[in-house]
Amino acid sequence: MTPPTFRGGPGFGARPAPELAAAFAAMFADVRTPALVVDEAAVELNLRLMTKLARSPERWRAHVKTAKARWAMERLIVHGVTRFKASTTAELATLLSLDVADVLLAYPAVGPTQWRAAELASAHPGAAVSVLADSVAGIRTWRPGRVGAFIDVDTGMGRTGVPVDDHATVFAVADELARRGIPLRGLHGYDGHLADLPTPERERAAADGLAAMTDLAEALQAAGHVIGELVVGGSHTFREILATPTPWSDRVTVGAGTVVYNDARSLARFGDIGFTAAAAVLTRVVSRPAAGRVTVDAGLTSIQVDAGRPHAESAGLVAVSAAQEHLVLSCAPGAEPEIGELVTLVPRHVDTAVSQFGEMHVIGPDGRVRVEPVTARHHESATVR
Repeated sequence: MTPPTFRGGPGFGARPAPELAAAFAAMFADVRTPALVVDEAAVELNLRLMTKLARSPERWRAHVKTAKARWAMERLIVHGVTRFKASTTAELATLLSLDVADVLLAYPAVGPTQWRAAELASAHPGAAVSVLADSVAGIRTWRPGRVGAFIDVDTGMGRTGVPVDDHATVFAVADELARRGIPLRGLHGYDGHLADLPTPERERAAADGLAAMTDLAEALQAAGHVIGELVVGGSHTFREILATPTPWSDRVTVGAGTVVYNDARSLARFGDIGFTAAAAVLTRVVSRPAAGRVTVDAGLTSIQVDAGRPHAESAGLVAVSAAQEHLVLSCAPGAEPEIGELVTLVPRHVDTAVSQFGEMHVIGPDGRVRVEPVTARHHESATVR
């Protein structure tokens, strides 16, 4: 049987030459789809580029909500990253099992979530473990432990954090931390609301947000609170933050995470500087309902739609509608892939796509495929023991 054509390949950026496509198709001929595939060489390229742009791995507090897999976190460590962000205690536990030096659970830790962070910190005394705080009420649910705090500051996202101009509330949070003997390690802000702004407007807004954060940090320091770090830029503003001059440059870190694998949305913004799509959802054509349309076996349980349209892209194919286990793709009439043909889909939002899979098929530098667990895909047990 002739193996099907494979759309994608290393980097998942374009349709490869026929001989390479055939080799990739043969490689995945027995893999049930949908599946998550990752090109390790592309991951390495992305990590090298990000550490170069940051000018030092110390300025990159890498967010592992994208990486998810232990092996990918290990690659970050190999590239010199020592500071990390996590969104869940499962990600926190995975990082600490790798003996990292510094992890911020970038989520307002209330009650049992903070208790678990404190438990993990006690089990790993060599690591600086921190959580986010944005209210006195939240801090009052905490249990004592070896956990520090970053005050979460809202520069316009409107999701969590104390508004950046509400100095009185920030001071109250800082004072409560001091009263309880909890180390204040810095300020944290997330600016995802700037992602889809035109470039000049995004640059101005990112610079304004950083200036407001530094003003707040200076006010806190004048009141006797030590601010060791400002975690500011996310995946869509790290370039703007790194390019903005500030007397606090040596204490500003960026919390980008998407750059490890990248996705259609991020590559539309900064793919021009060399980042590439290192992860894709491997799927098969199961139907050809009309000219210019095909249906593949990857739906909402594989490709999430939280980042808008198009939900995913491939070489000459664009996702137009999704159901639980079906995804309809459009293409030029006459260019429809055949039934059974393999297609690699670069999701619009890679973070939520990766979290749909329990394992990933990693294409190694030698061209061989190995299966790696998506280690921190799930939340930890909700039961407090």
